[in-house]
Amino acid sequence: MRVEETRTYLWTGAVGEALAQWRQFVHQPNRRLYDPAYSGCTEWLCCGDPLRARELLEGAICALPRRAARELRMIVLALDDLY
Repeated sequence: MRVEETRTYLWTGAVGEALAQWRQFVHQPNRRLYDPAYSGCTEWLCCGDPLRARELLEGAICALPRRAARELRMIVLALDDLY
């Protein structure tokens, strides 16, 4: 059973999307974040909020079985080191 099917805060493909978004963000040289105080369009407003993607990944890590959680955690922590 997939964790995305058992959690209300996840949808099919959510973990993959969040991981791709976090990976793309940490590899950006300027690493601009969406600023909610700014009413204009920023790069991340259109493409999603990378911090929310990272939070979603943390929720998935907590919900996954140990082995899968460890594998995802290793990937995410390597990306966190780049950030």
